[in-house]
Amino acid sequence: MKPHFLKILKDEYSKFMKDSVIMNWSNVNKSILAFSLCAVITILWIVWWLVCVRRPELQIWINLEFYPNLMTAYCLSMFGYFIAIIAAHLLRNNLFVEKYIPYFTTCYVGLTLIYGAYCTGIISFASIASFVSLVTVGLVLFKPREVYIAVIPVTIFIGICGYLSAIDQIAYAPIYSQTLQELPLHNNKFWVSSMLYFYIPIFLFSIILFIILLIQWKYREEHIDRMGKIDPLTLVYNRRSISEFLTTNHEQKQQYVIVLLDIDHFKRVNDTYGHDIGDQVLKQVAEILANNIRQEDYVGRFGGEEFIFILNNIELKQAFDIAERCRAEIENHHIYLNNIDKIIVTASFGISMPSETDNLNKEEFVRQADQALYFAKLSGRNQVRQFAELS
Repeated sequence: MKPHFLKILKDEYSKFMKDSVIMNWSNVNKSILAFSLCAVITILWIVWWLVCVRRPELQIWINLEFYPNLMTAYCLSMFGYFIAIIAAHLLRNNLFVEKYIPYFTTCYVGLTLIYGAYCTGIISFASIASFVSLVTVGLVLFKPREVYIAVIPVTIFIGICGYLSAIDQIAYAPIYSQTLQELPLHNNKFWVSSMLYFYIPIFLFSIILFIILLIQWKYREEHIDRMGKIDPLTLVYNRRSISEFLTTNHEQKQQYVIVLLDIDHFKRVNDTYGHDIGDQVLKQVAEILANNIRQEDYVGRFGGEEFIFILNNIELKQAFDIAERCRAEIENHHIYLNNIDKIIVTASFGISMPSETDNLNKEEFVRQADQALYFAKLSGRNQVRQFAELS
């Protein structure tokens, strides 16, 4: 495979894992997934029967008289899965189908698979393990009441069949010959290998699906955690995150500079052009600020039209230069209302730099930056001032 194909494959895998969370799929898509997996399992069962019937050395272990009935049932089951997949795809936008298809899915899947379990031995290892795996997967994909409507009857059916087979009222594992059933089954290689063949595909599908769900759940939790730290409008850190960063810096006695800035006359922008234009101003100012900080720094929305910088391990002069560069870019950045009209906004900045000799908490350092910002506004706005100037 060519390298670029591997990259495309990796990107598609990453996109699927991060964006296409199976648990968020519609009921129709979940049902199509369940139908597809069960169709593959049914095909594997059909293949097993075809191989056994055509190999003379294996025919001694299977019930050839039961073969026509079983193949008819499996073929009808396969046909039903294909029809269900096509119908679900065509009716995917129908609200009635979206609401009730989980009930049909769990009942149909339960009916077809329990028949396969009966044929191989209703209380065999493969049947019980498959039942547990499929119920668990069903509870992950669908709501409990949508699964129980099939699980409860199937469980009752298992109990009744197990009892009737124990008292010889019905045949147990009718796919196997009487010769095989009269032997100690656990010592028969054919029986052991067939049990593994029937169960392993269900086990692998269940494990793969669970791994996918766990990875996607991890990405989802990380995304939720990340979004909880971000201001949804400007996509910079929110006030809670900034407070956490300040707490960490203060506890570690790290050298840092606080920069507060406020968009000048922002209320006038909202009143004149509307809040949608005001939102555009906030987003574009946040983008300018984010593009002018270093990797180890933080920028956040502190409230309304006010933003804050946390500049780590930096001298006051460097912090002043960053703030001045941001101020100039904001002033020179034009926000277009249409192809002709544009507005110009400015911002005022206040800087505070905690020192090791200051015995102040983080709120007091922020207050110092706020006082410097207020001084910048009193001095005519659109400028950068330092708290040290007030001393």
